[in-house]
Amino acid sequence: MSSLARLLSTDVLVMGGGIAGLCAANKAVDQGGNVLIAEKSTSAWGGQMPLSGGTFLCILPDGVEAMVRFMVKEGEYLNDQDWTGAFVRDTYPCIKEMVEWGAPFETDINGKLQISRPGRTNPSIPWEKITDGSGSARVTRQEMVLPALLSRVLGKGTKVLNKVYIADLLQYDGRVVGAVGFHYQTGEFYIIQSKAVIIASGGCNYKSRPLFHANCGEGVTMAYNVGAELRNVEFGNQYMVSNKYTLNDTRATRRATGAFENALGESMIKRYPEMEPTLDPSTPPWMGGLIFKRWVRAFYREIEAGRGPIYLNLTGQPEVALGFADTGLPGITHGYINKMKRLGINLSKEKVEWTVVPEFHAGPVRVDMNCETTVPGLYATGDATQNGSAFQGAIEGCGLSGGVPLGFAVVTGFRAGIAAGKATATVPEPEFNTHEVDDLRKEIFSPLGVKEGYNPYDAIREIQEAVFPLKNSYIKSKDRLENALGMIEKVKAKLPNLTAKDSHELVRCHEAKSMATNAEILYKASLMRTETRGTNFREDYPERDDKNWLKWVIVRKDEGKTKLWTEPVPIEKYKYQR
Repeated sequence: MSSLARLLSTDVLVMGGGIAGLCAANKAVDQGGNVLIAEKSTSAWGGQMPLSGGTFLCILPDGVEAMVRFMVKEGEYLNDQDWTGAFVRDTYPCIKEMVEWGAPFETDINGKLQISRPGRTNPSIPWEKITDGSGSARVTRQEMVLPALLSRVLGKGTKVLNKVYIADLLQYDGRVVGAVGFHYQTGEFYIIQSKAVIIASGGCNYKSRPLFHANCGEGVTMAYNVGAELRNVEFGNQYMVSNKYTLNDTRATRRATGAFENALGESMIKRYPEMEPTLDPSTPPWMGGLIFKRWVRAFYREIEAGRGPIYLNLTGQPEVALGFADTGLPGITHGYINKMKRLGINLSKEKVEWTVVPEFHAGPVRVDMNCETTVPGLYATGDATQNGSAFQGAIEGCGLSGGVPLGFAVVTGFRAGIAAGKATATVPEPEFNTHEVDDLRKEIFSPLGVKEGYNPYDAIREIQEAVFPLKNSYIKSKDRLENALGMIEKVKAKLPNLTAKDSHELVRCHEAKSMATNAEILYKASLMRTETRGTNFREDYPERDDKNWLKWVIVRKDEGKTKLWTEPVPIEKYKYQR
């Protein structure tokens, strides 16, 4: 299989055909250059957008200040506030432009974008219109968003490579000049020369949930391997609470907070009032969501105290249960009551156990305001830089309801596409070292030549055994972090002996390598931050320490080793200073 090879050339290579990648491709091609999209599945159906729920944060000018203030407070002042402000301001104009592209957002009879917020006063009303127009933009058919964006970019001459797995970046004189990969059905080897590369391949989910398992941090690993700086790695350990039967239901937490109880039948909200974000007067009126760190810690404390498991109890509340029949969103992931019916569970008569589940999500690739990394020619968008941009500080983006991750994917896609597209006008034709390419090719396909080796599925399982336990990656302590890091190092020692019988298993081999790298830097950064802040909950350092830790942890690969250092948050130049 590896004897086949194909050389391609383009101005901008976009790695990933999801929402961030297609937004970036559209804006890049608008600058007049050639664009090529490489997607490891099938563009318009890849990424997390098709199964995400279909809401995008969308804030009008009058709501920007309240939203930024809220995000900085919840981010515990570890935000890059320049990025926070830019993100919030950009949401409305970017989504408005997507409507002009044909994306199926909810509009009025005159085609004007409609902004909504989740209903909180009456659970039987899934969405409430509000007058100030701040909250979330909602798509009418979420499965048609990516096809609309893809259709536009194809009409402008963009080329797409489906089922092509990008495995490594190419560098020449310190600049990223393309990438190499392979078609995971034919095994054909691809060499792609490019003046700019945009990473739009998501963060690292470690295959943690049934619907969101495609992103294994490959873009993060490639950026790290070429020397790009990473930031806020230690906050990539997101966990959520979900129905234990499906591990995908989270919306119920926003719609029936008072219906959760411990094993003794005691109300969780009464025991932990902080689980209800609407009690916080700083919460913007359009934010109907929750901060998952509060819920995860509440679940943990109850279970550790012997008062678990935790249940969602809608018995005797048929009017509340009725609200779950139609959430106002497509029923792919959020049709909670319908999924329970299929499992034979009647929510009006039976309580359902909920549990803490690993989500992970946010990538740490550091970018400037144009979404360029610290390596020339390399840009990053969406989940790959959700933490690295520091726009959300120490908090999880998925815990800031109203479509923050999707909104961020759009905003960064726009910014990266514009910047990369403009930059290519002055960048010379890319060159690459043929010997480097030959070495990368041998390394990429090496598992195919190993007859009796390390099975990639075993490697992935062993990484998950280290990463998934709550006490290894979320409720942290020095001894447990070191133990988990030791487990990852044992896996890494066996990775050179990975074996693959075909190109499909070859993809699993590279996913395992990437997951191991992401886990290693997560633990090293977590060990360095000796305080509790955001999702970095240290049992051995339970207090937030602004005196010593109002700093970002920066990670970079230096001469083959992980280098870590801190950089003070320039809080003195920001508007919000605690």
